[in-house]
Amino acid sequence: MTDEIIEEQDGIIEEPSQDETDEMLNSISISGSDESEKVVEKTPSEKSEPSEIISVKEAPKVYTDEEVSEADSLYGEFTSFLEQKAEIKTSTESKAVIPTGIKILDAYMGGGFAIGALNIIVGSPGSGKSMLAAQTIANGQRIFEAGKFLAAYMDSEESTTMARLASLGVTNPKLKPYPDITVEKVFKFLETTYLFKEQKKTVDVPSLIVWDSIANTLSQKEREIDDVNKAIGYKARMLSMLVPKFVAKSSQYNVCWLAVNQLREKLDMGQFSAPADLKFMASTKDMPGGQALKFNAFQLLQMQVKSAFDTEKGKFGFDGIIVKCKFVKNKLFVPNIEMELVGSFVKGFSDFWTSYNFLTLHGRLKAGAWNYLTAHPEKKFRTKDAINMYNNDSDFKAKFDEAVDLSIKEDIIDKYSIE
Repeated sequence: MTDEIIEEQDGIIEEPSQDETDEMLNSISISGSDESEKVVEKTPSEKSEPSEIISVKEAPKVYTDEEVSEADSLYGEFTSFLEQKAEIKTSTESKAVIPTGIKILDAYMGGGFAIGALNIIVGSPGSGKSMLAAQTIANGQRIFEAGKFLAAYMDSEESTTMARLASLGVTNPKLKPYPDITVEKVFKFLETTYLFKEQKKTVDVPSLIVWDSIANTLSQKEREIDDVNKAIGYKARMLSMLVPKFVAKSSQYNVCWLAVNQLREKLDMGQFSAPADLKFMASTKDMPGGQALKFNAFQLLQMQVKSAFDTEKGKFGFDGIIVKCKFVKNKLFVPNIEMELVGSFVKGFSDFWTSYNFLTLHGRLKAGAWNYLTAHPEKKFRTKDAINMYNNDSDFKAKFDEAVDLSIKEDIIDKYSIE
């Protein structure tokens, strides 16, 4: 073996030695029976003819029940053989989720944030990213068994307090954010979480770890180095090595890893410009942290403020924002569908007002001086009275919930589901 050097984009690596090559080959070798290793050479006359190319104009073939059964049987044997010989298993049919508690958003998500995966919320400052992450913790505390559901909030920005989390519903228990976070500490935190769950025998119980935010978290080297130029790209390289590993371990330990990131201006350097690899990055924005985050994200939610309103001028009766959202990456439902969240600066995003806004946009609620559900025009109300009616009038609540459920089915699930 020569001392030839191979150059790659990410640096210079040495060609592996013969011993290293043999070791790599041995690591992927699969032992089979003698029968499986026999190769029978066919004579030219015995060799099968190439399959006839089907014209694109021909109708697709309709398979018989017997053919479908044969295909299923072959696939079953193949997956079983892979598991026995190579310890390679298929994924589960669907991932469990932690819902946000906002019905419309959960419908577009495919149920909620996926457990056992890396999910990212990205957007500009003030778009409600941290608020949504905290509300997801609160909803997890409500729906999962107390004393078993584990959640934590890593706050590298040091801008979230226990009181703020409590105001957003994180009360059982109240959580103190973990400040002074580095990239290394994020992965130590995750590794310790896996170990703790193993010792407590709660691996099967979902957990939620929030990392806020990726953009603001430096590595220890970046903190200590004097010349910043020597650390350029170091954080991205760390993430490219560690993120895939910890995504797999999060799946093994049922941890929903929810990270918050920011949108920043994309540098344009002519021929050196990075390609726009996701739809929202076709603009002048990109998110920091390297490609590993984009590739390994199971769900990637983009948030952008559409408008702000106050108590006096706003129709909802509180100070807040309307945020445009879309999943530019979502493995549980169709991505790139835009929706709106309605949120209060104090109490977070509102399930009721988000649903109210959604019904209005889809013509199921007529808004004006007097509002009414289009399926029940006999019951009219003013916007400012809507939430009180919902909380105190059981008949109105039932009809409102019925309209929301029907709209979710017809305007989201039926409209976008693939048959």
